[in-house]
Formats: sequence, structure tokens, C-alpha cells
Amino acid sequence: MTVAEAIAVGQARLPRRPGLPDPRREARWLLARALGWAETRVVASPDELLPGAVLERFLGWLDRRASGEPAHHLTGTCPFWGRELLVTPAVLVPRPETELLVEAVLGLELPATARVADVGTGSGCIGVTLALERPGWRVTGVDLRLAALAVARSNACRLGASLALVASDLAAAVTGPFDLIVANLPYVPAGALADLPVEVRHDPALALDGGPDGLRLVGQLLADAPRLLSPAGVLALELGEGQAETVASQGSDLGLPERGRVRDPGGCERVLVLGRAGKLTADS
Repeated sequence: MTVAEAIAVGQARLPRRPGLPDPRREARWLLARALGWAETRVVASPDELLPGAVLERFLGWLDRRASGEPAHHLTGTCPFWGRELLVTPAVLVPRPETELLVEAVLGLELPATARVADVGTGSGCIGVTLALERPGWRVTGVDLRLAALAVARSNACRLGASLALVASDLAAAVTGPFDLIVANLPYVPAGALADLPVEVRHDPALALDGGPDGLRLVGQLLADAPRLLSPAGVLALELGEGQAETVASQGSDLGLPERGRVRDPGGCERVLVLGRAGKLTADS
């Protein structure tokens, strides 16, 4: 089978649905990963014959992708902040929205040797990125799940990031003071889980389910933040639609006033920064 024929097969087998809006584009992407090629080479090589092992891998991926398995679970990697991270079904696949959280944090005025806690680190996408972008920061990734910590450790080792890792229920097992706590905790209301795209529902339920209002774990971390933060410490959170106002009000009651918000391209106030200092350099 040629490259062009394989892409046509993939386009026919993959259903168009939310989370899979362009079957042909998806098939080309999967074929490039199966071949280990850049997509530009795939496009430029329509008549190239596929090795049998590559074709078998590609066809297997098509079946799994059609059933709703995320593409990044198939390939085992996901791009984040310009780097390829390892991912498994044990962790949430990093989303572009989380890059907004990283961007906001990197824009804060923090000490050159800031102590940072990435609570709910999962794949380590946030903690690893911060450790690489700010080598002077002392970053600790925290997660309840040992399987997630193993993925974060693999990513840190593979990319050369200095990331300490701690098994903990939220931040219960760590002590401050931290100059920054950053967290992308589960924020989907439990009643909305069944309405998520099938690809997202393949992510670990513990990484999605935020309780009745989506803010159960966020609220627990927020309540613990005064214990954990330095006097000028900052808490930066990724949140869901319509949650920023509630969390900002709770933070104010705890002595952590709002320092800035960042909207995602869809208009959701996706990132909220709280603290006694650390105003965002450029709010969106």
C-alpha cells in the first residue's frame, strides 16, 4: 500500500465527530508518526510504498482511534511548550490551555531561586517546563498517583529537568514556604463528565472529576495556600468556564487577592493568579 492509499483508508475509517473534526488530517498525522517522518515528507511522498510493519501499526492505530482512544495515547507522546512529552493512559494528555498557565507563570516577577510546587503534576508538563525555562527555580511536582509520578519522572529525566517529585494528596505532604504554587487540578463538574468528548473520557477520571461544582480539589488547595505560600507567594490556577469569579472571591476571603486573569481563545477565564504580590505583567 502506498502513502496516498493509506491516507485514503484512514480517512474512510475515522469518523468525523467532536474531537476528530478532520479525519484526513488525522490519518496523515498518524501515518507520519507510524513512519517516524515529518508530515511534510508524507505529503511529498504519495507513491512511497509502506513497509509491512508500518502498515500494520498504522491500521491498528486507526481502529483504536476510531473507537475514541486519544491519538497521543497511541503514539505515547504529546507536544507541550515546544517539547515532546511522554504520556500514558495514567495521566491527562496536556492541553493547549495549560500552556496559557505556563505563560502566565513565566511572566510573574519571582525570585531567581524561587521555590515552586506543581500540585497535581500528572505528566509533569508544567513542572518540567518551568524547571527547564527557569533553571534557577527549585521545582517540586506533587501527585497522589504513583503511576503519574513515574511518567513525570520519565519526562524530567528524558528532558534533563531538575524536578523533585513527592507522592501526596494535594499538598498535604509538602511544607513551604513556596514562592509559587501552580496547579491544573480536576475542574470538570461530576455531572458534566458524561458530556465530554470520548477522547477526553479516556483520560483518568481522577484527573477530570472536580466534584459537584468542579471546585472540590481547587477549594481544598486554596484553603491550604496560606500555610504553604511565602509572604509574597503566588497561587496560579487553571480553571473551567465560569469558575474564576468564585475562586477569586474565596481567595480574597483567605487574604489572597486576585492578581490577574488570562482568557483562552474561546473567551473562558482559564487562568487565575492570586497572592499578596505577583501581578501578571500582561493580563489577557
